[in-house]
Amino acid sequence: MRLLVYGAGGYSREVADLVIACGHSVVGFVDSRACDQHRPTGLVVSEAASDFEYDAVTIGIGACDARSRMYAELVSRAVFPVITHPSACLSGYASVGAGTHIMQNVVVNSCASVDENVILNVACVIAHDCAVGAHSHIAPGVLMSGGSRVGERCFIGAGAVLLPGVCVGDGSTIGAGAVVTRDVAAGETMVGVPARKMEERA
Repeated sequence: MRLLVYGAGGYSREVADLVIACGHSVVGFVDSRACDQHRPTGLVVSEAASDFEYDAVTIGIGACDARSRMYAELVSRAVFPVITHPSACLSGYASVGAGTHIMQNVVVNSCASVDENVILNVACVIAHDCAVGAHSHIAPGVLMSGGSRVGERCFIGAGAVLLPGVCVGDGSTIGAGAVVTRDVAAGETMVGVPARKMEERA
């Protein structure tokens, strides 16, 4: 499959590696900004998708809100495959939405549900009966314990732990290494062990 990547920042290079590891090819990157970050890849960055021949698209942007806007703009006129690294372990009883990236050594266990356009970054674990909302980014090394839930457009920082049954509301941010022991309201930023709202820790 020939894939066109939208976005040409740092995360897009990780996406290119993921696509190639899955046996597909990257035809180039679409980005409106002048960008020389792809000199090491030798791939073309253009402002227009019409400059490329491709079968499907994917989004090489790590920021949740930007991913969400780009997906909404493109979804009616493009094919968004799920891209799963060969080293990932994905239960046959899990569900994964279109456009999702499943990186190296990710585990998605039985009856977990991952919505569309999600990033499951390197070595994160989505345990049984968990749910991840659309356009969220689960960073490297995150552990979502059984039955925990993450809303839409959430960023869960590297190495964070969600205890069983915890729910994180839409648009929330969980800091790196945080341990979330209670539900998080929409739009909150939680940090620390145990995780608390940033203003509570000041």
